[in-house]
Amino acid sequence: MTDAQRSQRRSDYERGFERCVVTFIDILGYRNLLNTRDAAEIVGIVNALRTFTAGDSDEDEPPRRMDEHRLYSQSFSESVSDAVVRVRTVDTQSPDGAFVLELIDLMHAMIECVNRGILIRGGMTIGPVHIGLDGRGPIFGNGMVRAFKIESEEAVYPRIMIDDAALEAYLSDESLWNDGEVDADEARLALEFIAVADDGSHFVDYLRAAGPGEFDAGVVGQFEFLQRHRQLIVDNLTTEDQKARRKLVWLANYHNRFIVDLREQYDMEDPRGEFYAELEVAPAEMFDSLMIEGAWTSVSARLAELASREP
Repeated sequence: MTDAQRSQRRSDYERGFERCVVTFIDILGYRNLLNTRDAAEIVGIVNALRTFTAGDSDEDEPPRRMDEHRLYSQSFSESVSDAVVRVRTVDTQSPDGAFVLELIDLMHAMIECVNRGILIRGGMTIGPVHIGLDGRGPIFGNGMVRAFKIESEEAVYPRIMIDDAALEAYLSDESLWNDGEVDADEARLALEFIAVADDGSHFVDYLRAAGPGEFDAGVVGQFEFLQRHRQLIVDNLTTEDQKARRKLVWLANYHNRFIVDLREQYDMEDPRGEFYAELEVAPAEMFDSLMIEGAWTSVSARLAELASREP
């Protein structure tokens, strides 16, 4: 057997790659941006994406001694054009829940992207990646290849899709949990971040995870964000590109389902109560204004109306 053949039979980890949570992200509709926006505007959008998705260790001083190597989970990022790959270290001296930490970072990144009018799509997995001792790369490996495949072939819609294999690993591998052990509090937290689509795939549920505590203005900030989220979808639904429109319809349905669920948490029969005191609008009026209507909803609504008529 040749050295090359022996090398191929060795695992990625035996060959110097390390286990990481990997997320590949790009801007949805980037080709349309190239054809419709000024270069300076595209630069601003791409730079914003890079800023919001940057790793928490990208600006840190690199480690100089082995006892500084992988003390705790850190994320690093590398970007090219409209794409960003994030990697978060897993195997550290102090396990601190790398999987959920990445979900939290991604939720924050998605909020900031929405605030800047950016729709993104991504794939998240766990796998072998080379990032170098100091995290400066170059970043490559089968984990990155898998994350890219999820983003480009499976995610389809404006969402960050989570690899089923990564979820299975999280459920069975305590090293991915904080303090290296399964914990009920962390499980409850993780549930807030993971949604199940109609086809059984999983994605980052940033609307549900982004409660009032994620915003400086609390409940007011949350509803301001939801208004921006709605407007971003409505503005983009004007596209004549039917393929792009289908993706926006998926996002509109995700938005509407969340608004319906959130509505259940408030008393619609108390128009001048605590909700009004804080937001200066009746709860029913606010929630009605947050729903997105379109041709895909009007057809079923009209049919429901016809079906309800007396014979």
